[in-house]
Amino acid sequence: MRKIVLILFSLFLTIFIFAQEELLSAKDLLQKFSDNFKKNVKDYEADIKWYQDDSVQSGKLYFKNPQKLRVNFSDPNKQVIATNGYTIWVYIDYLNLVLKQDILQKEKTKREDGKTETVVNPILLNPMGYNKFLTNYSIEYYEGKTKTQYKDGKMVYKMKLIRWKSSRYGFNSLILTIEDSGLIRRIEGFTATMRRIVLELDNIKLNTNIGDAFFSYQPPSYANTVENFITSYGE
Repeated sequence: MRKIVLILFSLFLTIFIFAQEELLSAKDLLQKFSDNFKKNVKDYEADIKWYQDDSVQSGKLYFKNPQKLRVNFSDPNKQVIATNGYTIWVYIDYLNLVLKQDILQKEKTKREDGKTETVVNPILLNPMGYNKFLTNYSIEYYEGKTKTQYKDGKMVYKMKLIRWKSSRYGFNSLILTIEDSGLIRRIEGFTATMRRIVLELDNIKLNTNIGDAFFSYQPPSYANTVENFITSYGE
């Protein structure tokens, strides 16, 4: 009798879990992945490939929550993109050039005593997780909610995202390939002019304790520097 009860309980639990999984929308699943990312990922490194038109760039990406990023390129050789959340540097070796830009925004907030103060915040990669996907796009499963095998054997979901409001800047539609662990492996984006750009992330290593100083890039002293090369921000 006890065995029958255990079998029935196990069967009920399996059906319940399967039903819950079936009811989970693409947006809810992405929200779950985003929450897990915020909670569990302090930093990571990965091999990247960036496809745009007929060109392919590759290198190593380093990320630290919430707003630190660095890419050391092997192709183009020695090129670097880095930000500590407050400043961004782009080093282009073959031009002997550094592009440097402050990326701060000022906000007025009220203190507890009622007085107004100005707070300077970094804006490049804030907020954490996949929040911008969740707020700026409609989200649905791409060709059905079925996990498929990725190139390295990992099981992945594919989601299609359509921007709520078309923009000349950034991507109007995206196809995300996400491991069932919640890590994004591939982003395929389409701009307003239907230019296709693909980013692939491989060999991801989590929580390797990357130091903050690594993201404050020190360009070669002999390179020419152009300060604040971005005059205005898009959406």
